[in-house]
Amino acid sequence: DKLGLRKHLLWTITVLLILFAPFFIFVFSPLLQMNIIAGALAGGIYLGIVFSSGSGAVEAYIERVSRANRFEYGKVRVAGCVGWALCASITGVLFGIDPNITFWIASGFALVLGLLLWLSRPESSNSAEVIEALGANRQAFSLRTAAELLRMPRFWGFIVYVIGVASVYDVFDQQFANFFKSFFASPQRGTEVFGFVTTGGELLNALIMFCAPAIVNRIGAKNALLTAGMIMSVRILGSSFASSAVEVVILKMLHMFEIPFLLVGTFKYISSAFNPRLSATLFLIGFNLSKQLSGVVLSAWVGRMYDTVGFHQAYLILGCITLSFTLLSFFTLRGGKNLLPAAGTQTPA
Repeated sequence: DKLGLRKHLLWTITVLLILFAPFFIFVFSPLLQMNIIAGALAGGIYLGIVFSSGSGAVEAYIERVSRANRFEYGKVRVAGCVGWALCASITGVLFGIDPNITFWIASGFALVLGLLLWLSRPESSNSAEVIEALGANRQAFSLRTAAELLRMPRFWGFIVYVIGVASVYDVFDQQFANFFKSFFASPQRGTEVFGFVTTGGELLNALIMFCAPAIVNRIGAKNALLTAGMIMSVRILGSSFASSAVEVVILKMLHMFEIPFLLVGTFKYISSAFNPRLSATLFLIGFNLSKQLSGVVLSAWVGRMYDTVGFHQAYLILGCITLSFTLLSFFTLRGGKNLLPAAGTQTPA
């Protein structure tokens, strides 16, 4: 938020991405062989900065640029869905040949990203509408302003949704691949089908992501988040009763509807319910960090449930939790398309 549209943070992430192959091949792998603790620590630091934190920073930056230049974040995010779909198919094949090929391809595309970042000029327009959308006419960013979020009930209402719905869903999805493979004759066959389903789902996800901004503009950010919560609940509860491969394939495909409503709805809710100058802070702390921290705690508990009661019973419990928090969020999330008294027109996301 303090950097605004400046690209310093993105350059840091890009340089680290360029070093992806050298790190994994010449640092991470040898370290794991010599000392697994040192290797895990180095890998955790690198992956945490580049992917866990870096992905959220990139999402927040794209959203800020979209508001500054009056285009929809969701339409740009389509590229991420298409990339994920292609990676799900290609990396599975390449890993069977030589995992190092995948690492070098990643570093190669990071070089392309660096070139595009150097060529891009994300300056914002000087129009009054854009200045208002970015929050320039409101209180300037400061750590004190950010800390004041902790005293806002609607901030904690948003946190309740993130922890009780989005985080629980992420924990559920972590082991869904293993659950999915159990419905096939062999794990290899299950992995193959899972890759194809993921690719098809992400391509459809891209199509829905393209249309999501228009839908969310019509129904409002709160209703978009509630819709995402209901889809997540249906998928988790449906998995607890699944008894065939066809059923789990259908349930996996529900993921393509949930992600667009969750991401686009989150950014639109943040820009309408809070000071737009704090959009990155709110997304990285209120959404990204809170989801990851709660996920760490939930993962241990859910893992024990898988061992003691099995996938079906664990999914039933998780589904009831997400459904309950989705219904609770109907009261804790603030309604309306723009909740700020000084806001101008709708902001894209």
